[in-house]
Amino acid sequence: MDKLSGLVPIVAFALGVHTLLKFAFFALPYPKRRAALDKSYGAEPCATRVSDPVLLGLTVAVAALLLWRGVEASSFLGGLWIGGTLIQLYFHRFHVPLAEDRAPPPVVSPIKTMSYAIQDAPWRPWREIAVFAALVGIALVMLVRS
Repeated sequence: MDKLSGLVPIVAFALGVHTLLKFAFFALPYPKRRAALDKSYGAEPCATRVSDPVLLGLTVAVAALLLWRGVEASSFLGGLWIGGTLIQLYFHRFHVPLAEDRAPPPVVSPIKTMSYAIQDAPWRPWREIAVFAALVGIALVMLVRS
């Protein structure tokens, strides 16, 4: 039980670093991001049929591990609210219609359109990205210091 509890900060640190590294994809030039998106979606309306259930399972497992180890309820709930609100605000920044040459090829779905809009202007929600990255950075520093 103690060994598993000691694993939590390592897992949390790895997840924090992974979170920040995901933004590195936005540094690629648009043609490379677009090619990756086209390859992922193909002619389908969804590119995450397999990864979404896996990530949901991982999310439940990490949450269970954190709750099992012991976490302050107000901190946990506050973190959920902050994360949910930041992602909501992030998506709200993509209200600008896509130019025809940047729009997704058929079959088009709302998530496919959103994915192409994000790759068209990934830094549009720069404020939300900055706040998110700062909070993750602060948490990483706190983990290292503890």
